Amino acid sequence: MRVLNVIGVGPGNPELVTRQAVKAIQDSQAVLGAKRALTTAMAVLENKPENRLLFEANGNNEILTFIEEHPEIERFSAVFTGDTSVYSGAVSLRKAIGDMQKDATGETGVSLVNYPGVSSIQYFLSKSGISMADVKLVSLHGRSLDMVPIIRENRYVCVLLESEDNAACIAEKLQQFGLSRVVITVGERLSFEDESFTTGSPKEIRKQRFDRQAIALFRNDEYRIPTRAYGISDERFQQNGSISMTRRDVRALSLCRLALHENSVVYDIGAGTGSVSIEAALACPEGMVISVESDEDAAVMIEQNRFDFQIDNIRVVRGNAPECFKGMTICDHAAEEKVLPRPDCVFIGGSKGKLAEIVDWAIEANPKVVIVINTVTLEGISEILALEKKMTDYQFEMVEIQATGLERRGSYHMHQAENPVTITRISRR
Repeated sequence: MRVLNVIGVGPGNPELVTRQAVKAIQDSQAVLGAKRALTTAMAVLENKPENRLLFEANGNNEILTFIEEHPEIERFSAVFTGDTSVYSGAVSLRKAIGDMQKDATGETGVSLVNYPGVSSIQYFLSKSGISMADVKLVSLHGRSLDMVPIIRENRYVCVLLESEDNAACIAEKLQQFGLSRVVITVGERLSFEDESFTTGSPKEIRKQRFDRQAIALFRNDEYRIPTRAYGISDERFQQNGSISMTRRDVRALSLCRLALHENSVVYDIGAGTGSVSIEAALACPEGMVISVESDEDAAVMIEQNRFDFQIDNIRVVRGNAPECFKGMTICDHAAEEKVLPRPDCVFIGGSKGKLAEIVDWAIEANPKVVIVINTVTLEGISEILALEKKMTDYQFEMVEIQATGLERRGSYHMHQAENPVTITRISRR
């Protein structure tokens, strides 16, 4: 059976490659990897005999193709920067090898041997004197993520950057959302003789550019650990009587039925003041909320509320659903203006008579989506019952609630009833 060594070569300096990894590289007939990792691997080779191949592979597909196209080679080494288990392409390579074409015995014909290395994060934090146990780790490699909610809720956030302006963009957002006292440290060329560390405030860092493979540490001594419970007081939101708002008690029950995770993608259709959007965004600091609103005054109020709550992971889409989504691409990771993230949950507080069309759009975007609908009219309930007859693969749960508060009037307290609201949850059976 052929052998594939999966090797972490550390942050870059060949002196940090483990002895076991050095021997595995030297015993290999072929060494594969991206340019930076391959450069480190070449530095630990004592010699370069004619039968050893060095192949620059940009991605796991190129590594797999090389292995399949060279059946005569029995021992390969795939090298990766850092450690093979910390935000490494080695993780997906191991899975891909397992998914390769199997022979009649059920074997892939390739045996994997793992050689861990020193991760860049370990090296960086050791220089900073901070324990990894106290740090929230985030990678921006190949993904877009709003960092303000994460930094707001953690004292230390360590981020693997991907582009020269990543740190500057995050710093700009922190300044924008009132987190100007966060301290940022960026490490470049880690483990090499010319390594450098730059520390400054968001105002200072937002003007600078760094190595695209740098690491940044954000220290927020004023971090706030959130209470993961729904029902923020209505008075905390900016509002006016002409813009609709989902009230506290109804909002709490509606959000509970969405069953949100910290990385959920939530669509709030007919967002009004944005009260549902705000609470959903607080519950999903690593996710995204898309607030859909056709009224310009309401859209402005959503923006005001998200700044008041220091929330960056809300994106306002102006228009009526589902027409406003036309011309936009739906994908798993959305960072561009004409690209939307695939919804995990959809809350419909206002449909403008397009309830069936909105539900159809949501299910087409993600058949496993969870939809919660609030309606206050009998006509709205009739629309939902008609959908239930048609959508036999989905489960409908309906409950009608009426919240009644107590209002002080002179020396007495009177009941003050809100309109009854029907909450419907739609999910795949």
